[in-house]
Amino acid sequence: NERLDSVVYRFYGSLEYFSMVLEVNPKLTPLLKNGDVVNLPIIEKPTNKEEALW
Repeated sequence: NERLDSVVYRFYGSLEYFSMVLEVNPKLTPLLKNGDVVNLPIIEKPTNKEEALW
């Protein structure tokens, strides 16, 4: 069995989006069972584009 927070950390690299994952997976428990499906939302992170001023 695996823990949901471990899955979130492995996918996102942090637990920053753990509460969001819980919101889209309301029936999951912290300890996952075989066959549980975890929906992991795609997070669009803003890109830091630097523009030349001259």
